[in-house]
Amino acid sequence: MRRTAGKILAVAVLLVGGPAFAQSGASGPAATPASETDEGPTGKESTVGYIDSALPRNTFRLRFDAAYDFERPTRAEFFCARTINPGVPRPETRVDYQDLIGYLEVLAAPRLSLFVEGPYRFLNPQVNANTSGFNDMNTGFKWAFVDTPAWTTTFQLRTYIPTGAASHGLGTHHVSLEPALLVNHCLSEKFRLEGELRYWVPIGGTNFAGDIIRYGLGASYGRRNPDGFWAAPVVEFVGWTVLSGKESVSLSPTLFAVQSAAGDTIVNVKAGLRFGFGTWTDFYAGYGRALTGATWYTDTFRVEFRLLF
Repeated sequence: MRRTAGKILAVAVLLVGGPAFAQSGASGPAATPASETDEGPTGKESTVGYIDSALPRNTFRLRFDAAYDFERPTRAEFFCARTINPGVPRPETRVDYQDLIGYLEVLAAPRLSLFVEGPYRFLNPQVNANTSGFNDMNTGFKWAFVDTPAWTTTFQLRTYIPTGAASHGLGTHHVSLEPALLVNHCLSEKFRLEGELRYWVPIGGTNFAGDIIRYGLGASYGRRNPDGFWAAPVVEFVGWTVLSGKESVSLSPTLFAVQSAAGDTIVNVKAGLRFGFGTWTDFYAGYGRALTGATWYTDTFRVEFRLLF
């Protein structure tokens, strides 16, 4: 009961704290009213590839991810459900996977957008059989409660829906909520910082399910050229800290142990390039590498196509 109350309180703090921050952020000579058009925050760009963008806008995105050497896939039931019931029939020593992810975001108001994301996963375990199918989808909204020429600060809420087959390793078998605070800061016409603070909260699940904080900071240099080719290199640092839950640990190919996942901290560096020709479309290609002993995966690759409309 105390754990459930704590989760609800955390979500409420972010929901209620947003307007208060908006009021404080909107004061002072640098603040300007948000655009009254239906284009969302205007005159700004988002070039990150792994951090969630703070800019609400009409967007279609098609993304391909590949990740390798995932040694503890049941950690906190963030990637997949606990082994056997409701998860895969045998404990896993390692998995690789590839995701094809479609994303659609539509403005509902000048600073408010709604989005839905649906992934299809190709899973390559070491012990269990290879499989493929739809993974857990998610949907939610973004609200840019601070929108000045230099800053956009956005509250985002994602709801993860267990549409993947947990018994095949394709889903977590529980609903999850993820409130987030997203930031976009323009230091100059070409140099920008983007950041995120996200809190992943499983609703239900087994005794493996746990709360996770995700945080990230990215820097990019470049500017969209409406009349020709442009490119913006991006460097991002993304981290996760597991607050509760359990994980299955492989001691040998046939021997496994269950231990607490609380305190596991994972940090990755992501380097990539966003590029395009003109205003409406762009591409991203990037590579990520684990920097800590604790990992989700050792290496990850991402390519995506993005259409703004």
